Amino acid sequence: MGIFLKAGDEDVTRANIIIGDGNSNNRRRLKDLLTRAGYLVEAEATNAPELLRKTRNMYPDLVVMDAGLEGGSVAEIAGIIQGDDISNVLVLAQGSKGWVPEDIAQIQKPYTEETILSVIEVILVYQNRLASSRQEVTALKESLQSRKSVEQAKGILMKQLGIDEAEAYRTMQKESMNRSMSMKDLARAIIAAYKDND
Repeated sequence: MGIFLKAGDEDVTRANIIIGDGNSNNRRRLKDLLTRAGYLVEAEATNAPELLRKTRNMYPDLVVMDAGLEGGSVAEIAGIIQGDDISNVLVLAQGSKGWVPEDIAQIQKPYTEETILSVIEVILVYQNRLASSRQEVTALKESLQSRKSVEQAKGILMKQLGIDEAEAYRTMQKESMNRSMSMKDLARAIIAAYKDND
């Protein structure tokens, strides 16, 4: 994924974007607009299969695609890109041409420069926040799993050595320092050794 600034007082710029539009004039105008706004247009595609292939290879921050893009259903291509967590998608829609699901961001043509830039900024800001939230959830899950492992290892030591919980924890702390291992790794080693000998 490309690098862009955090949400807050700073602008969300330098995001990598792929444009999908069969009309070369439309692509050129959109590329010029995005480049002037500080975005990096990483690639362009003239049809749906090409867009999907380039998106899978480059993992951009955003795909901006025209609803009239040929070679596949816009809803299907956009759904694949977002569903596989490859990138966010913004569809440039026109009337009823190329139906787009509600969970895919879209704006109607014709649009103003201010409108499309505002929509792109919002998409990228929320993408940043979502990525941060996912990292926090992952960290919390790992922390919870580590605690469970330490608790299980303490229980094993208490049972095997006939000691209380506090002593089991102190024993683990000492071994952790002596072996230069994290408590989590030591706990896993104790659990694995217990299972092997069980």
